[in-house]
Amino acid sequence: MTAGPAPMSSACFPAVALVAGASSGIGAAVARRLAARGSAVALVGRRAPELMSVAAGIRADGGTALPIGLDLSADGGPEEAVARTEDRLGPVELLVCSAAAIRLADVHETEPRHWERQLRVNLTVPFLLARRVLPGMRARGRGWIVTIGSGVGSETVPGSGAYGVSKHALNRLTELIHEENRDHGVRAVTVSPGWVATRLAARPADLGVDSAEVLTPEDLADTVEWLVDRPARMSVGPLVRVEPAARHANAAAAMTRHVGARRARTAAHGAVTTTPREEG
Repeated sequence: MTAGPAPMSSACFPAVALVAGASSGIGAAVARRLAARGSAVALVGRRAPELMSVAAGIRADGGTALPIGLDLSADGGPEEAVARTEDRLGPVELLVCSAAAIRLADVHETEPRHWERQLRVNLTVPFLLARRVLPGMRARGRGWIVTIGSGVGSETVPGSGAYGVSKHALNRLTELIHEENRDHGVRAVTVSPGWVATRLAARPADLGVDSAEVLTPEDLADTVEWLVDRPARMSVGPLVRVEPAARHANAAAAMTRHVGARRARTAAHGAVTTTPREEG
């Protein structure tokens, strides 16, 4: 299946974007928005049927989408994703890292395999993707790396476990990328949201919150679009917080509610073994 010709993009807007974790949630919303602005978008993720659905919607609207179904956490996965994107669409001018894994637990209750999985997906995969695209961006004198973080990365929330640690480290990774590359025309920013209605998050109704008070994936797509549309002379971030207006729906409050509900279920029914939930 061919990707199709790319619509015209504005002079400063990225011509080719790679979105990791594009099969659902924030990643899918960002991919659709970038395509609507004229970027040719590579959609990368493990869930091939969902990727194909997102790609079909983009093409139906006249955009260019290249679905790449693979596990980015596998050895060589990030390198393969970039190589396939650049072979079909051209050099990556915008990298969006939205794939994520989460399993909440106190440190002493965290299984090593869950720790490793979350750090791999949330931190190491963005590092490997960035490492692969940065040389070309530096050589061309332009590029964007956008990581989707979490407000929990800036807070210390008991029970956030490896997820909180990995998102905190992701903030620092993005700051380093920004400082090391800004003089080469490459900008990096972490978009750090509060409670967003995705498959990773608790359902607002389960925690007594009106769903209208939490963010939507489209809110994050708005933010990414605005960021990468900034002129080359402007630096924003490298940490941009995007929170619901309602205080009880911000990142720390939402995670605290979620952890509290989990502890209540454990007390009532005993420990339940689960694998990390993942998006993208």
